[in-house]
Amino acid sequence: MVMLAFVSVSCAKKNTDTAVVYSDDVIEINPSDVSIERNHSVKWSDDEGIVLVVFGYGFNDSEFLAEAKKVISSAYGLSENGGLVRCVVFPDDLHNRISNFRQIVDENNVRGIIVFGAPEGCHLTFAKIREDRNNNPLFSIFSFFPQDDVLGQEGTCSFVLDHESAGGVNLEEQGQVMDEDIFNILVSAIRYAALLPSELPVDGELHSHVQSIVGHRKVHRYVDGETGIQVRNHFVIESSE
Repeated sequence: MVMLAFVSVSCAKKNTDTAVVYSDDVIEINPSDVSIERNHSVKWSDDEGIVLVVFGYGFNDSEFLAEAKKVISSAYGLSENGGLVRCVVFPDDLHNRISNFRQIVDENNVRGIIVFGAPEGCHLTFAKIREDRNNNPLFSIFSFFPQDDVLGQEGTCSFVLDHESAGGVNLEEQGQVMDEDIFNILVSAIRYAALLPSELPVDGELHSHVQSIVGHRKVHRYVDGETGIQVRNHFVIESSE
């Protein structure tokens, strides 16, 4: 059984790279500042598997996609060129059906799934993907700023991250928050997903892992407005200053 030991959660570290130490039963991850990671090239062989990044509602316009693919290509390479990442755009690449994503997962050696702006019904597809693997996938599913059912996302993703001010409002209605932090989060999340040997566990260290992925923007647990209960794997990111 592989265990993940989180060594440091300091986001103020500016001059160190992400260090990964493998032993028989422990992987130690020292997260670095995400702005460094964006400019840090990583060599990768496509036979080691790929990370699938889904761009959904609020993240699928041509201008954003062009910049996102440029950033990903520079950092990790795109799968069509033998790199680490395959980008999937909803609805264009999935014929308007998020359920078609399941086939893409089945046809590839997947190291991780990252989705930005998950569309309605996405959690049903994730549930099927989990069911196909006896609810024990060897990869994580990170969901950022979903437009899907909240409980469904919480139940099928390793973690969920929302904007603090989202409050259930559609991103297309409140306007995209497309700042530099989005691309830093994207690059950091891909690296995390690629390095993990299995799914990121929902435990006491999860908050620290999510904070490390996000970087300097503070992250705290989502609190259900009706029950006042903190959700273990649902977080919100504070608005930028």
